[in-house]
Amino acid sequence: MRDSSLEERLRDLGLSSYEAKAYVSLVSLGPSEPKKVAKDAKIPYTSAYPALRNLEEKGWVEQVISKPVTYRAKKPGKVKDMVAARLEDAFGALDRIYKTEATEDAELVYTLRGNEKVLAKVYELLRGTRKSLMVVAPAMGLEDAKLMGLLEEAVGRGAKVRAICDEEAVGLLPPGVEIRTGNQVAFDLLVDDKVALIGLPDHSACGWIDSPAVASHFKQFLELLWSTSSPV
Repeated sequence: MRDSSLEERLRDLGLSSYEAKAYVSLVSLGPSEPKKVAKDAKIPYTSAYPALRNLEEKGWVEQVISKPVTYRAKKPGKVKDMVAARLEDAFGALDRIYKTEATEDAELVYTLRGNEKVLAKVYELLRGTRKSLMVVAPAMGLEDAKLMGLLEEAVGRGAKVRAICDEEAVGLLPPGVEIRTGNQVAFDLLVDDKVALIGLPDHSACGWIDSPAVASHFKQFLELLWSTSSPV
């Protein structure tokens, strides 16, 4: 019997449900065609290929044969090192931002734990958006109807809203949001160039700061992500 908790833990790392199921199947099956993966993972065949393609873009699997298309899971240890390195980069950037501030301002950095508390803060920040908003997140970080509604309201108020997400999340975002795609493992917000938030994609924890000085440094990091992401 497949360990569903394993798939849930992979979702915590930013994979969608289908991506997590497909990767676990490939690890078990070895090199396989999408049809075989779909059957083993119990996901729709029409969803298997996009999931595998996304996994390839994220560096979790590789295509070993082009006809018929056949994928192979990369070794879990290598994937773990890759994910750890990306998280280290993300939180390293936040740490560098933190260290640029004077000691007395460091107290302005707050942490929250728990899905309900984190989302409440995210909702509060989105409601307060007036001029600009940058969102960086994998699909699982955007699978919240209220969050999407607040993004739509921000657009309606005339705010410039930009988002960097994976391809699966593109269809979740409301009209008016300027979108680019790229592989993301964290949930980031930059509101009106003065409030910065970085959290886990499942909204279980986050850190945020209300400081234009810190936000300006964080903006440089996000603008670099924007410039290296793919336009939609």
